[in-house]
Amino acid sequence: MFVLESLNSEAGTENQLSELIRGMDSTRFELFTACVEDAIPSRQLDSHATPLVFPMTAIFSWNGLRQILRLRSEINRLQIDIVHTFMVRATIVGVLAARSSSCKVILTSRRNLGYWYTPIYLRVFRMLNRMTTRVVANSQAAKQAAMQIEGLPASRIDVLCNGVDLARFSGRGDPTLLDRLGIPHSSRIVGIVANYRPVKDLPMFIRAAGLIAARHPDAVFLLIGQGPLRQSLETLAEQTEIREKVFFTNGEGYVSGYLPLLHLGCLTSLNEGFSNAILEYMAAGLPVVATGVGGNRESVVDGVTGFLTPAGDEKTFAQRVISLLEDDNLRKKMGESGRARCEEHFSMEACVREHEKYYESLLQGDEK
Repeated sequence: MFVLESLNSEAGTENQLSELIRGMDSTRFELFTACVEDAIPSRQLDSHATPLVFPMTAIFSWNGLRQILRLRSEINRLQIDIVHTFMVRATIVGVLAARSSSCKVILTSRRNLGYWYTPIYLRVFRMLNRMTTRVVANSQAAKQAAMQIEGLPASRIDVLCNGVDLARFSGRGDPTLLDRLGIPHSSRIVGIVANYRPVKDLPMFIRAAGLIAARHPDAVFLLIGQGPLRQSLETLAEQTEIREKVFFTNGEGYVSGYLPLLHLGCLTSLNEGFSNAILEYMAAGLPVVATGVGGNRESVVDGVTGFLTPAGDEKTFAQRVISLLEDDNLRKKMGESGRARCEEHFSMEACVREHEKYYESLLQGDEK
């Protein structure tokens, strides 16, 4: 049973988990998803995993307690062997429910560098760690963060990296997506796949875009995502005097349709566990310019598949983008190297098999 907040989002964790579920062997695993938000998952996973919902607005309330008890009852009724939790609220709910159940293994996830930690959450998670079989990180950087912040020993944390569906990002792209946004086909498109949230530092991307546009007036900047900062980002683009060059998908279209139309892929995050966007760029044969935070250093080979820059440094970031826009051979070479790196290390098929072996190994050890 995978316990998470919701599957009705196109964010990285939700997409990664959906791909994992679709790929797992249904003859060896019976899968369930348990969401703690008040909505039946809209993704078409029913043939792969049975969806369950335990709606709550507050964990520590009468309804929250009732839903935790309901979840525990379902774990027992379904004879769940492994509970694997994702996201902060769902981890609290999932561990509390699973600990007093009959399940054999309780897993929690660490998929970023802990930007969500507050003193209260830190105390809660240190308590939950005592109830957990093992912790699963999606990068060495996320593992190190959990060790340093939560005091977890290295021996209790396992690293299982994300994967990417290589076939999905091998297409030619969908030019009609550009038509809908009003982007001229002759433009050189600098893109970023990231929801409009503070941790992605999209204001830095806009500021860097201003520097790039001053050098290359034919460049445009495409923000592929959605989120609460859309209006403030538009305002910043106006202040930077490049509003007509900045385009927002606002959740419309699909990432695999956009990526082949880009000249390169960017990521300006302040905090990152292991970026799905970077894997998608490389799978699509794009060079990457990203901030050198967290797991970005584990996916991007600086100077080979792209460039890594200091977080918050829009001048260096812009210089790296400009160097790729001005050198078609370098851009092509880095893109090809990124695709080859994905094929060797980060295919979704390998990711799924690694997870399956991991789950089975834990059951063979029958840990709790």
